[in-house]
Amino acid sequence: MKRCQKLTLFLVLLAGCLSTQAQNEPFTVRVVNPGYKLNSAWEVTYGPDDSLWVTESQAYKVSKLDPVTGNIRTLLDLNSNKNFTNPPKWPQGGLMGLVLHPTMYSEWNAPSKPYVYLAYVYQYNASTGCANGSEPCNFKTKIVRYTYNRTNHSLSNETVITQDLNGSNDHNSGRLAIGLVSGQPYLFYTIGDMGAGQFNNSSRTNNAQNTNVPEGKVLRFNLEPDGDAVESDKWIPNDNPFVSGGKATAVWTLGHRNAQGIVFGSNGYLYSSEQQDKSDDEVNIIEKGRNYGWPKVSGYCDGNYTNQTLAGQNVGNEITNCQTLNVKEPIYTLFTDPNPGNIGGSNMFWPTVACSSIDIYEKNAIPNWKASLLVPGLKSGTIIRLKLSADGKSIMDSSTVPVMRNVGRFRDLAIAPDGIRIYAACDMNGSYLLANGTSSSGAGIYAGRILEFTYTGTVMAINDSVNSYTRNTEVQIFPNPATSVLQVQSIKNMSKPLHWFLYDAAGKLVLNGKSNSDFFNIKVGSLTKGIYILKIKNGYNINIHTEKVIGQ
Repeated sequence: MKRCQKLTLFLVLLAGCLSTQAQNEPFTVRVVNPGYKLNSAWEVTYGPDDSLWVTESQAYKVSKLDPVTGNIRTLLDLNSNKNFTNPPKWPQGGLMGLVLHPTMYSEWNAPSKPYVYLAYVYQYNASTGCANGSEPCNFKTKIVRYTYNRTNHSLSNETVITQDLNGSNDHNSGRLAIGLVSGQPYLFYTIGDMGAGQFNNSSRTNNAQNTNVPEGKVLRFNLEPDGDAVESDKWIPNDNPFVSGGKATAVWTLGHRNAQGIVFGSNGYLYSSEQQDKSDDEVNIIEKGRNYGWPKVSGYCDGNYTNQTLAGQNVGNEITNCQTLNVKEPIYTLFTDPNPGNIGGSNMFWPTVACSSIDIYEKNAIPNWKASLLVPGLKSGTIIRLKLSADGKSIMDSSTVPVMRNVGRFRDLAIAPDGIRIYAACDMNGSYLLANGTSSSGAGIYAGRILEFTYTGTVMAINDSVNSYTRNTEVQIFPNPATSVLQVQSIKNMSKPLHWFLYDAAGKLVLNGKSNSDFFNIKVGSLTKGIYILKIKNGYNINIHTEKVIGQ
């Protein structure tokens, strides 16, 4: 199913467009931080230390949360790095994206490059027009790199990658991701169109189609400075697709409205979720140098916005625009309306979900979930699962899980390495749709919380290494099912000691220990019958194996 027809109410449309309808996978829900609220969590990332790394967009703090106890540790307070405290309109976001350098995972607990990349709005240019709502609110945004100190749990040594990005009270986007291009890792950043053409930004020029201006783009940067002579050029890859003044710019793609989600799949594709206007929220594959159409195209190249108004402009012929601009169509929309000009009433009931992030599920744990995109919605209060095709280039079907519907404004997601636990950060304020078809008057009982959704059904084998077993190159566990003793044959010459942890189906640690041998036993005779998850880490605290174990 690629397209969806308009239905009377948004909730009906949501259920109808999700072609497989609501699934019945069993999940429990738990509040990770019941004793306090986050103000407001913009980014939540599962770190290599089994912690949730979180940015608070308005508190301007970077913290780590223990997902089991909810204990919180502040790593960085950025309040002194901005020149505003209470502007007339808060920037959309504030402290926004966070991403960890790949070696933070691969070399934990002693990474050679312990870098954390952040994006935050740091400067407000005061104006009467912003205060009275008649003119744009002008801000400035930075992308920076910090060094993580594992001894004192702090972030220090801010290194500026760029500090020249414009900001707004609307459509800053602000997501970061790291992924490979031709085998080399790069930093990607989404920046919106600043809300140009609507509300107090009506007079702001929409630059989404102007390759000389970063607004409305996906940008690409180096993870480390290169050899260019000018400092600002050192962070921009010289093979980026657009050039200005004889130099490559940071622009990777153009024509974006408000892409608040980007994630790399193991297939190498960079997926994004993007908020559109009255309809046609997009899920895209981001490709070098491509144009994604805004504000001359919204959603598919299907002509539904021909002679309609987008960003305060007349679209003209949308299909012609697609051809002229060589637009890259989305692989899915949430949702296409055949006649958006007739959409009226409260925007809570428009056929959009206000997609706020995107993640990719690539584990073997939950049946049929592997190779699925997970898209959280703000106003829909829903996490939508989009099943990818085998080649990763299209969506085969879509679904929702009842426990993940109508419980709050989901801002971001994180997936635990075991594939069983999914974490969702809820906004502090705003409205969302309730199950009875009305909209809430606030962000709900989970405002400022992080929710842990734990899968409790039948678990698939959780082994993301190669399928074939070669002696001494892959962990082997036997017998499984086990009655009294579980034997573990580790990878030969793995760094010691090996640490092992056995969790029950609810995620509770029931047994743990360590071994200085490649071959060791775990006594499981005292355990009740059921499904368990065994995790094994090497001497550097790097997870080397995760597998389902059946006790009988």
